[in-house]
Amino acid sequence: MLRLERIEKGLAKPPSEYLDTEAAAVFTSISAVQLAEWRSRGGGPRYIKMGRKVLYAVRDLRNFVESFGKEALQ
Repeated sequence: MLRLERIEKGLAKPPSEYLDTEAAAVFTSISAVQLAEWRSRGGGPRYIKMGRKVLYAVRDLRNFVESFGKEALQ
C-alpha cells in the first residue's frame, strides 16, 4: 500500500527531469538496492553524482529500460 501511495503522489505532479534513486526505482520497477549495486559494480543506467546525491535523468532511465526490449518471434 505504501508503494502505491508513493506512485500516486508521483503522478500528482509533473515528472522531474532528474530523479533520485528511490524515484528512479519506482519509475523503472527496478529496486533501489539493484540500482545501487550496479553503480558500485558497473552496469545499470547512466547516473550523475553530485557530492553525495545520485541522480538519474529520465531520458537515460527510459533508454536503459527500452534496451531490454525484444521482438516477438513469429
